[in-house]
Amino acid sequence: MIEIDRSSDDPIHIQLERRLRFLIVNGHYRAGQLLPSTRNLADQLDISFHTVRKAYSALEREGFAKARGGRGYEVCDYKPEQKSVRMERGASLVRGLLQQLIGLGLEESDVEYLIQEQMSVLEIEDYPYKIVTAGPFIEWGQQCALQLRSLLQKDIVPTTIKELAKHADADFVLVPFREVRTVLSSAPNADIIGIQTELDADALGQVSRLLERETLGVVTRYADAIGPLTSDLRAQTRFSGQVLAVSVDDGDEHVAPLLRQCDMILYTEAAEPRIRKSLPGMLRHYPLKISIAESSIERLRQHIPA
Repeated sequence: MIEIDRSSDDPIHIQLERRLRFLIVNGHYRAGQLLPSTRNLADQLDISFHTVRKAYSALEREGFAKARGGRGYEVCDYKPEQKSVRMERGASLVRGLLQQLIGLGLEESDVEYLIQEQMSVLEIEDYPYKIVTAGPFIEWGQQCALQLRSLLQKDIVPTTIKELAKHADADFVLVPFREVRTVLSSAPNADIIGIQTELDADALGQVSRLLERETLGVVTRYADAIGPLTSDLRAQTRFSGQVLAVSVDDGDEHVAPLLRQCDMILYTEAAEPRIRKSLPGMLRHYPLKISIAESSIERLRQHIPA
C-alpha cells in the first residue's frame, strides 16, 4: 500500500506525505480514524520514525490530519481549496510532468498512452479490506504481518490486543486462538480469525538442552515481548534455569551486561540489527523467529477473499 522509492530524488518524507495524502483523499483512511503510529509505520517501511513524523506534520499543516495528544494523528474531515486554486496547482504539476516526459524523448502518443494507462490503474486501485494482526506484543503482530504480506499479497496492519480498539474499522482481525474470545468486544464489526504461531524449532531445540545451572538470555526489540516470550520458552522446553531478558528499545547499554552473564542468547528478528555486532564470537546465539503455522495460512487463504 505504501512504497518508498529509495532511488528517487524526492526525499522519503515527501514521498510518504504524497502517498498518505492520496490514501486519505481516496477514502482508505477516513475522517476520525487514527493513522498508523509513527513507530509502527517506520518499522514497516524500515525508515526513521522522525521521517514519518515529518510527513505527518506536513499533513497536519495542510489540514489532512491532526495530532491527538497521546493517541497519534487522526484523519480530519478535509475541506479542499476552491476548484480554481486546485486547477491552477494541478496545471503546474502537469506542466512540469509533461516537460519531463518530453525530455525523455517520448512522442505525444506515448504520453497519452501513459496517462490513460495510469488513470486505469488508479480506477482499479482500491483497498476493500483492512486486515489487522493483533497479538500479545507488537513484535508478534509485526512478524505475522510481514509473513502474510508476501503470502496473501495484501497490506497487513500490525498492532497489539491492547491497541486493537484503535482499529475499529478493521474487516479482518487475526489473533492467537486463545485471544479470540477476548477481542470480540474490541472489534465487533470485524471477522475474528484465530491463527497458530510457532517459535523457531532450532532455537527451542537449543534451549531444551540447557542445564538448570545455565543462564538463558533473551533480547527483544520492545519490552512488551519479554513476558510472553519467556513464558512460551519455559512452557515449550521445560527449561527451569535462570532467564535474563532486555529490550533494545530501552537502550543499548543494557545489552552488554546481559551478554556477559548468559550461556546462550536468543534474539528476535526485530532486535537482531541492534545487537549483531555486540555478540561475542564464542557465545552461543540463535534467532528466535515467530512464524505462522502452515495450517493457519491455508485457513486464512480460505477466509480472506482474494
